[in-house]
Amino acid sequence: MEILLPYGGRLQSANIAKLGGRFRCSFPAALADSEINRRLESALSDISKNYSSAKTLVIVNDTFRRTPLNSFLPFLRTKFPEARFAVATGSHKPPDRAGLMKIFGAAFTELEDRILVHNGFDDSAIVDIGTTSRKTPVMINRAVMESDLILAVNSVEPHFFAGFTGGRKSIIPGLASIATIMANHRLAKNPRAAVLRLEDNPLHNDLEEAIDLLKIREIYGIQCITDRNGEIVDLYAGELRTAFKQACTKAEKLYTIKVPRKYKIVIACCEAPLDENLYQLQKAQDNGGLITEDGGVLIVMGACLGGVGSEYFIKLAEKYPTPEAALEKGINDDSFGMHKLIKTARQLRHFRIFYVTELDWSIPAKVYFEPYNDLAVALAQAYEIVGQDAEVAVVEDAGYSVPMVASG
Repeated sequence: MEILLPYGGRLQSANIAKLGGRFRCSFPAALADSEINRRLESALSDISKNYSSAKTLVIVNDTFRRTPLNSFLPFLRTKFPEARFAVATGSHKPPDRAGLMKIFGAAFTELEDRILVHNGFDDSAIVDIGTTSRKTPVMINRAVMESDLILAVNSVEPHFFAGFTGGRKSIIPGLASIATIMANHRLAKNPRAAVLRLEDNPLHNDLEEAIDLLKIREIYGIQCITDRNGEIVDLYAGELRTAFKQACTKAEKLYTIKVPRKYKIVIACCEAPLDENLYQLQKAQDNGGLITEDGGVLIVMGACLGGVGSEYFIKLAEKYPTPEAALEKGINDDSFGMHKLIKTARQLRHFRIFYVTELDWSIPAKVYFEPYNDLAVALAQAYEIVGQDAEVAVVEDAGYSVPMVASG
C-alpha cells in the first residue's frame, strides 16, 4: 500500500508491502476558551493580587515548542499588565523578529518593549547563584533575580533525556548560561536520562536542585498539553512543581502509544517544529528506536530546512568520527552535544539508522547516519537489508510520540 507522510511542507510517498502498524497519538477534544480562562482564574487570580505586575517575569517558549501562548495572553495581560516577558532560548538560536511575531502574535507590537530574548552566551546578562551537588554551576539571566514573581508558560511533552519538557526547563536551560547548560547536559549520557523518566533521572534531578537555588523567588506555572495542531487539550496551573507533575502524568498517557512488538523496519516521521534542524530531529530518532528490532533499520524523516541547528554537534562529530570512538573515548568528554553522539552510537549497536533530510549528505553522515533525501529509496534499501517480507511500522509525529511495546 502507498503511504503519504509530511515532509518539509509537502508529502513524501512510499509503497509498503506489509504495514505492521501506523501509530499516532490520539487526543481528547480541545478545551474551550472559557474553560482555559476558568482554570487560569482559579489557580492564578489571587497570586496576581499579591505581587506587583511590574516585578513579574513571564517566561515563554521559543518556536521549538508547540506552546499556544496566544491562548493565555488575554489573561496574562489583564492580570499582570506590566509584566516582562522572557523568551527561553536555552542553547537554541534566538528567534528573529518573524519568530517573535509567531510566538506573541498580534500582541507583539504592543509588548515588544517588554520582551527579553535570552542569550546564553551573553555573560553580562548572567548572574551566578550557586552550584548543585553534581557540580553544575547555576548561572541564569539576571532578569530572574530581579523579579519577585516568576510565571513559566510551558507545553509539556516527552523529552528524550529530560523525561519531559516544561516546568523547570523554562529557567534551566531556558534562561541559563551556556556553561550551565553544558554542565547539566553532560548528565544526558547516563542511560537513566531517558524519555518519560523523572524519579531517578540524574539530569532532571540536577535541574530540580538548580531551581532550589532560587530560594527567595515565587515560581508558578501554566503547564499545558497540546495535540498535533497545537490545540490545548489539558491545562494545569499553580505552583510550578505541582502543575508540572500533574501535566507530566497526563502527558504520559496521551503521548505514549502501546504497540504489540518491535519491527524490522520503523519509519519515524518527525513533524513541525522538531523537523526544523538536525539537532532537534534526534528526538524522533530516539522514540523510533524504542520499537526497532535488533538487526533492523530505523528510518528517520525530517527535512531540516533550518540546517544543523548546532555547530557544536558537527564539530564534536569530527572529533569522534565513528560510533566506536564516541563510546570508547567520548564517554568522559563533557562537551556540549556529546550525549547525542553517545545515544546514537548505543542505538547503532542494535540497528542501522537512515536519515531522510534535505541536508547535504555529508552532514548526517558525520553523525553516523546513512543519508537519503527520498523515503522510497531509503525504504527500498531497508528491504534489501532485512528482507522484502519485513513488516514496517510507521510512527507519526515521532518527535513527540513515544511508542512502547506492550507487556504481557
